[in-house]
Amino acid sequence: MGQLKITEIEAQLNEWEFLKELPPEIDGFKLTMGQGIDGQILTIASYGNEAMHSKLDLVYTSETFDYVPVKTIGMHTFRDIRYFCRDRDKFAKLMQENLPELLADIDREKKHRMGTLVEGTGLASWEYAARLPQKVGGFELFIAPDNPIDYINGSTLFIDYSDFEHGNQLVFFYNTFRDEFFAETKKGFMTGITHEFDCRNLEALEKLLDENLEAALQKLGKA
Repeated sequence: MGQLKITEIEAQLNEWEFLKELPPEIDGFKLTMGQGIDGQILTIASYGNEAMHSKLDLVYTSETFDYVPVKTIGMHTFRDIRYFCRDRDKFAKLMQENLPELLADIDREKKHRMGTLVEGTGLASWEYAARLPQKVGGFELFIAPDNPIDYINGSTLFIDYSDFEHGNQLVFFYNTFRDEFFAETKKGFMTGITHEFDCRNLEALEKLLDENLEAALQKLGKA
């Protein structure tokens, strides 16, 4: 039996009991139903907290014929690969069981634990973190090292300076596969590459931050 078209999937949403039973709010995240089809993505339902810049979308993608939760934290959007599912009823059961946990993952008011390998870098007790400026120009320290994000491809995101109005950003990761610290940028919401913070340990990163952080943010903030 072939896969249903994405438009057929959308047409069946009104009859899906799972959607009718979703609570209107969970821990400050408010429910928004069906935002329609955008290319190969059907957004079925979303839980968002605008003040936190955080959102969880439940989507169907015709790229892989899967249902999947998609997390947005600030300007970071990524799929939670633990819950890819082609069977609609199985996906509903997974979401019923795990929605509070998924929303806790993107809740910036909750503390998030680092993995063992990340803790081994010394990041959990990094005294330098207290010296990071809360604001530089239009940038705010949105994510700090004491409350990181378990990101994708073995990376933990532990510093995020964001200018939400203009879509500019400087973010710092530790990758457990490469045992490496590195940074990425956004300019006008477009992802960029920088190598000026590449290093192997926190001592080296401290030196690079002292030398380059404010200048890098000022450069990103220029029109």
